[in-house]
Amino acid sequence: MSLDLTTLKTLRAVMEQGSFAAAGRDLGYTSSAVSQQMAGLERSLGLELFHREPRRIVPTGAAEYLYEHAAEVFRLIDQLQVDVERWSAGQEGRLRVGTYASAGGPIVAQAITRFLVRRRKVQISLDEGEPYELFPRVESGELDVALGFQYDLVPKQWSSAVELTEIGVEELHLIAPRHHRLASRDAVDLAELRLERWVTHTKETAASDCLTSFCGKAGFTPDVTFRSNNMDTIRGIVAEGLGVALIPALAHVDRERTIALPLTEQLPRRQIMAATRLGQRTPLASSFLDAVAHAVDTSMPRSPRSSPPGP
Repeated sequence: MSLDLTTLKTLRAVMEQGSFAAAGRDLGYTSSAVSQQMAGLERSLGLELFHREPRRIVPTGAAEYLYEHAAEVFRLIDQLQVDVERWSAGQEGRLRVGTYASAGGPIVAQAITRFLVRRRKVQISLDEGEPYELFPRVESGELDVALGFQYDLVPKQWSSAVELTEIGVEELHLIAPRHHRLASRDAVDLAELRLERWVTHTKETAASDCLTSFCGKAGFTPDVTFRSNNMDTIRGIVAEGLGVALIPALAHVDRERTIALPLTEQLPRRQIMAATRLGQRTPLASSFLDAVAHAVDTSMPRSPRSSPPGP
């Protein structure tokens, strides 16, 4: 007989109840079964644990030592059980998150705050990048979850090892400086902007491809003069009257200096997606995505509207 948890539990009951019979009643064993367990333990350890007298048993120093240290083992097991339950419930552990820039303030910050309620022991880290940078890091296990997007005019095939969940749909706005020549119009044809200078993201991004595709449907190629992956830079260039841009609704925050032109064409949209490893979504990742979905539901503009032109 080895020194296993079942035997240690029996030893603990004998020490606390004071007899084999009482320990057996406590554990649901017969007195004989308890006596045999203790005899087997003594043989396997080569130690005498109990002096057996006619009407009682007297524990030896070896039994006292085992009982004392067994209590430490059971305390550790109890704590381990609590910790495992917290991990399983998504209340403890580590979560590595990736996100794209324009979701950082309005969605991710709110989601992290909501997620950390009752999860103060969770370690969370955040990296930023484009979906083509973040999703492979999910596949490799470097990130637990990554938020990204896909434009409806730029379909993309991702690795089958990555599971994608749609979180929401975001409208796009075509923004111009507030005193743009077309700002007072009730409706603008996209083709009327063929001679404009454009501001967009760098060439390898889906945002750049979406702009090219959208303008192509109107029969022209946009004259992209400025490129930046920083939304503040894009908005600033537009606000200074140096160009126009197609940006997500969440990024249209500078409404004092820019306006969303009301196009006759249907503006493209982009789907907000979350990537996790296929079949390996952790409880923490699931809880975080619930918080993201709530943030999207409360933060996402329901429909794009242009700001009224200035005087």
